[in-house]
Amino acid sequence: MRSFGQRGGPVRKERLHDKITRFIALGILRGDIRDGQAGMSSEIELCRHLEVSRTVLREAIKVLEAKGLIEVRSKRGIRVLPRSQWNLFDPDLLAWQHEAGVDDLFVRNLCEIRLIVETAAAELAAVRATEQDMIDLENCVRQLETLIHDKAASDEVDIKFHSTIFGACHNELLEQMTATISMALRGTQTLTAHLPIDVPRHQAVAKAVVRRDPQGARNAMEELVMNAAATLYRVLHPKHPDKWTELMPMHKGPPVL
Repeated sequence: MRSFGQRGGPVRKERLHDKITRFIALGILRGDIRDGQAGMSSEIELCRHLEVSRTVLREAIKVLEAKGLIEVRSKRGIRVLPRSQWNLFDPDLLAWQHEAGVDDLFVRNLCEIRLIVETAAAELAAVRATEQDMIDLENCVRQLETLIHDKAASDEVDIKFHSTIFGACHNELLEQMTATISMALRGTQTLTAHLPIDVPRHQAVAKAVVRRDPQGARNAMEELVMNAAATLYRVLHPKHPDKWTELMPMHKGPPVL
């Protein structure tokens, strides 16, 4: 393990705590740090490996425990928990997962949860959207049209578009998922930074919501998410562009690209 001590000069405690948290999380996500590994058996050993104080380490451990990555057992040290116990919807954990690297299973899981949740959100938004929600949604589409050649700016508007859909549901539990979906989108945007935003499918979703067509909104969002899934897999597997159809069993047919 690398050192995070003070050899390079003074580092603010909060900044060091964030670095340690992220470093350990990435190690766990990449499989470099596993349960029972030397250096993970106790706080003292881990402090020695990282060359940080126990106070700093304990702050990092509290964060990692809250996210379900580890647990501290009295007299038995630190245990890396199985993936099934991780808080996979946590925005920080999603960001770390993308940084650690994503595999086909993660991308499939991500696309499926988007397909399940966002299609339902679009359908509900078509029923509950206020006039202001509709204005906000149409503004997002206009900005996407204007920023078609500015990928960084259009990516931000893309996140705002999907957040607006969730907000238009006027369901506080769905609104709580906005941060999760936004972080998921940010992660996938790094993989498709060289590709333009799918403006026509965003337009279709917005139009269906504005005309209060729940089924149309659901169908349009399904096309949008499925096309995003196809694009992701083709970026990850350029030599096997049809691989995504094998990994997305919920798919009903190839989208028009």
